Amino acid sequence: MDNLRRFLVVFCIMLMLAAAVCGVMLVRSYNASNKKLVEDLNVTVPTYDPSGEQIQNSFQNNILFIVYDEHDFQAQMMFILNVDSVSRTLNFMLLPRELKFNVSNANIVGSFGDMYGLFASSRGASCASAVASYFEIDVNYYFCITTDEMAKFINSFCTEDNGVIFDIPLDVYYRDFDRNISINYKRGTQYLKGEDAVNFLTFYKTSDGFYSVEMLNYYDGTDSKRMTIVARFIDAFISQKFFEASSDYYLRSFTELAAPYLKKCDTNVTENMLGIIAQILGVANSQKLGYFMPLGDMSFNDRIYLEYNGYVRNLVLDESISPSIASEIFESRFKTIY
Repeated sequence: MDNLRRFLVVFCIMLMLAAAVCGVMLVRSYNASNKKLVEDLNVTVPTYDPSGEQIQNSFQNNILFIVYDEHDFQAQMMFILNVDSVSRTLNFMLLPRELKFNVSNANIVGSFGDMYGLFASSRGASCASAVASYFEIDVNYYFCITTDEMAKFINSFCTEDNGVIFDIPLDVYYRDFDRNISINYKRGTQYLKGEDAVNFLTFYKTSDGFYSVEMLNYYDGTDSKRMTIVARFIDAFISQKFFEASSDYYLRSFTELAAPYLKKCDTNVTENMLGIIAQILGVANSQKLGYFMPLGDMSFNDRIYLEYNGYVRNLVLDESISPSIASEIFESRFKTIY
C-alpha cells in the first residue's frame, strides 16, 4: 500500500513538471511566431513644471489684426501676429495702409487700408485669405475690431494704473473733421489710455500736407513712416503690462479681460488661443518680440501706392533686409503648424 502511494505521488509530480515544460515551450513558440506583431510602446510621461513655465498646447499660427473705422470700414492699423508657443515668441508684421494688393479672381485692386471695406461679406476671412496669398504664408485667424472697441480694449488693461507710458517724439496737432478727432500732444512722456492712444496711433499725415524737417523723421504723409511709432507703442504696452508690471494682475486676467471682445469683433480667434498667448506672455521677454514691415516702391495712380519689392524692415534694429533674407524671415518667424 505504501509503495502504491509513493508511486502515485511521484507520478503526479512528473505530470506537473511535464505540463510546465510544455507550457513554457508553447509560450516561446507563440512569441517567436508573432515577433513581427510585437512592438515597444515608448510613451512620454507628462511632467509637472513647478515653475509654471510649461506651455501645455503647441500652437504656431498667424493672426491678422485689423483696427478699422466702423463708418467706412477703412483699416486704420493692420498687422500680422505670429503666435509661437514652441519658441515662446510673438512676431509682428506691420502692414502700411498704402500697400497695394489685387485679388485677380475677384477683380479687386486696392490698398491694404481699403481692403476690409472692399469685401462685401466675410470681411475678416476674406482679408486673411488675401493677405495669406499676398505673402505666401498661412493666415488662418483674424481679429477685426473698430477703433472705438480698440480704445476700450486698451482701457481694459489700464484699470490699475494711468495707462501706457509713452515717449511722444514731437509736438503733434491734428484735426480730422470726418472722424471727429482732435489731437494735440506735446513732446515728452505721456500716459496714454484707450481713446488717446488710438487717436495718436492712427495719425500719420497732416491735414495741410505740410511737414517740418523735424516731423519728417516720423511722418511724411505715408503710412510706412508711422509704423515705427506703432511698433514702439505695441512694445511699450506689452512690456509695461506683462514684463515690467509690479504685479501679475494683467497676466492672470488676460483671457478674462480680452474674451468679451471675441463676441464684439469680427473674429475666429478662440478663448483657448487667448490662453496660449497669455502663457507666452508669462514666460517671454522683450527679446522674444519681433517687429517687421514690408517695404516697396512708391507709385502714383491717382493715389499713392506702395509696390511691395520683397524687402522687409526690421523695426527693432532699424535696418532693411534683402528679399532673400526676408523670405527666410517669413519662413522662420511667420511659420504655422496645424
